[in-house]
Amino acid sequence: MRKLLLVVALCSLLGSFGMTQDSNPTAPAQNSAQSAATMKEFTRTAKADGLVLSFVLLNNKTVDLLFSGDGKYAIRAKANMATAFYVQGVSERDITLDPQFEVVQDGKTYPGEAVNIKNLQAGPVAKGTRISGLIQLSQKINIAQPFTVKGAKNASAEFKLSHDAIKQLEN
Repeated sequence: MRKLLLVVALCSLLGSFGMTQDSNPTAPAQNSAQSAATMKEFTRTAKADGLVLSFVLLNNKTVDLLFSGDGKYAIRAKANMATAFYVQGVSERDITLDPQFEVVQDGKTYPGEAVNIKNLQAGPVAKGTRISGLIQLSQKINIAQPFTVKGAKNASAEFKLSHDAIKQLEN
């Protein structure tokens, strides 16, 4: 019951989220370059059977780049308590989606819970449909060690964060 309430609360908050837009179009190009570099450090892409997904490891920096509004603070808090990912993608053909995800690290499997934002739910997905949501683990993993996100349509993305990426999280 508690888990259901958490999912309902998160889903209601997610309705207020929007992708962050640059509100200052005259901002220095360096900020855009830094944002792009940050996203590159924490994003991995997986191509699977009829589906292309991007996984973004959520942390204070990536949450600020991805989300706007008051709801981003709830996502940031969740990402600080347990490892979480923003997942988005597009179906390349008609598929049936099974949003079961897991993270594998050092031979141990951590099941993930999918939170639907848009079409990240079990069932048919038409060609060209955008998919987005959150994948939440029940605990933190050691992101300094390599790990793999596995799931939907046999998608698999390996994360091996660079020294620079890990250092960014310390600041």
